[in-house]
Amino acid sequence: MYRYIGIEDLVASALIELMKRKESNRKISLQSLADYGTVIVKLLSRSGQDAILFLTKESTYEFIHDYADYFSIVEDNEIEYIELNCEVTIDELRRQFRANLTVDLAKALSESESLEALKV
Repeated sequence: MYRYIGIEDLVASALIELMKRKESNRKISLQSLADYGTVIVKLLSRSGQDAILFLTKESTYEFIHDYADYFSIVEDNEIEYIELNCEVTIDELRRQFRANLTVDLAKALSESESLEALKV
């Protein structure tokens, strides 16, 4: 059975990790998310899980639409970013997006190898 890793698994965790280091880190490029997701899949595969990264522009825009209270898409120098809305806190991200993670996925999202993909 395959485990699909999508944008909803990556965005909040990436931003939480970035903001833990510096509160003003409230956006992440779509390319950095793809890099982060690739490492997550690799880590899960190493632990014996069949994981597939499912990350498309369409799924990204649907996610932003569904969670417009939390995130928006911004462009800077022709690079697209997902930005956390200014009133949203790390604690809110944890409650909304990390509450139902499996232990294996939660570990992979915060391992040093995955954090390197975020350049933290």
